[in-house]
Amino acid sequence: MKATDCQSVHGWTSLQKYLFAALLVGTFLFQLALLRAGHDWGGDFAQYLSHARNLATLESYADTGYVYNPDAAVIGPRAYPPLFPLFLAPIYAVFGVNYTAFRVAILVLFVATVAISTILFARRLSPWASLCFAGLLGTCPIFWDFHLSILSEHLFMLWWMLTFYVYQRYRGDPEKPSEHFGPAIVTGLLIYLAIGTRTVGIVLPPALLLTEVILYRRLTRYVVVSITAAIVFYAFQKFAFPIGGSGYLDQLSEINVRTLASNLFADSVSFLYFWKNGYAKWLTAATGFFLGLIAITGFCKESWPRPQLLAIASVFYFVLIVVWPGANGIRMTWPLLPGFLFWLLYALENVPASESWRKVCLTGFVVFTLACYVGEYSASEYGLLDGPETPAAQELFAEVNERVDPEEMCLFFKPRVLAFYTRRNSIGYPIDLNPQSLDRTLETAQVDVVITRSDQLPELESLLKQDGFQIDWSNAEFQLWRKKGTP
Repeated sequence: MKATDCQSVHGWTSLQKYLFAALLVGTFLFQLALLRAGHDWGGDFAQYLSHARNLATLESYADTGYVYNPDAAVIGPRAYPPLFPLFLAPIYAVFGVNYTAFRVAILVLFVATVAISTILFARRLSPWASLCFAGLLGTCPIFWDFHLSILSEHLFMLWWMLTFYVYQRYRGDPEKPSEHFGPAIVTGLLIYLAIGTRTVGIVLPPALLLTEVILYRRLTRYVVVSITAAIVFYAFQKFAFPIGGSGYLDQLSEINVRTLASNLFADSVSFLYFWKNGYAKWLTAATGFFLGLIAITGFCKESWPRPQLLAIASVFYFVLIVVWPGANGIRMTWPLLPGFLFWLLYALENVPASESWRKVCLTGFVVFTLACYVGEYSASEYGLLDGPETPAAQELFAEVNERVDPEEMCLFFKPRVLAFYTRRNSIGYPIDLNPQSLDRTLETAQVDVVITRSDQLPELESLLKQDGFQIDWSNAEFQLWRKKGTP
């Protein structure tokens, strides 16, 4: 059977099915064995956990203690979409702040995503190439790093890939497309679940509309029902969680040529990280650039003349993260990586050469990629992550709990983390830090306490002293400032 023929895992041999199951179990155990303690300083996880805690304790969803700063809009919105916190809430209710428990649940999501992605792409890849896809995706160091952070992308990727799987199953054959309401409503539900998990899911409705128009040259009943269902489900969410003014639109004013160029470069280069080897950056860049061109070739070949929903949605997604300020780097492209790997394998299986040479190309690619993985894992660290679980940070949080009243306002470089750990009101530093922006933040938010890190002191010490602040407490890494004469 040629690689371009429609296939299915149902046509695999028993051995191939057993190997697939073993790869999924192995992926879970492998990633579980490499989990690290603690968490990094990234503030998104803290806001998600604050929302989850509020849900678990029946408190106001958006009352997290984090105070939005218009001068630091990219730090995070006032509130996040509720579906990922809803996923975390039962885990928090049972285990509390237990990062291992959260990560085990996240690993289950990832294994399900690998399974769904493999089944989806099996229609265009040979069984052995599909197994290579599952193995490479499941052991990729990018996703090992991914699992160390508690972020909504984990759940979003599952809805993202499930949307393409359901659409492909019922609408993948333009000669015999399903016209039933059931699959259309399910598609709409999945689109809503993606949007309710991450706002970037808004690319799915226009991508579905464009796909249907290209394939059927008209506005189909399927797309109308799907998008209508997504809107209805989203309306139910807004009724249950009437959250307004998230702050995302404030970032639009930051769009300029510099941010566009920066995002385009960072988001494009992040695909090369598939071949990070921990030692030779030049090898990562050179091979990644070459293999990236092959993946683009596979994308064009697989999408012509009838592009599928995955291809169109991926393009829309990439354009959106390039346009949106602050949406750059490998985290932004995580949901695109399964498709990227698929198109690369698809291109290798369709090399214009003999069958034996195709096998050589595929084997060489898999061996080289696994060698890069080994290098990256061997050069990685496996101890406690530098973040809020370190002794210095825990000492700071204890002092904040003791010295700062719940009504007071704190200024901190990771306001959502401070708010989560201490339940104190916290606002972030302006991104463009200067005397004017700092004074604006201090006055507008009526800041009572400023917390600095030692690496911030050269920049902030003189400014804070000019505003009448002095150090009230410090340790090796942090300093707590108050205005002179205040308790």
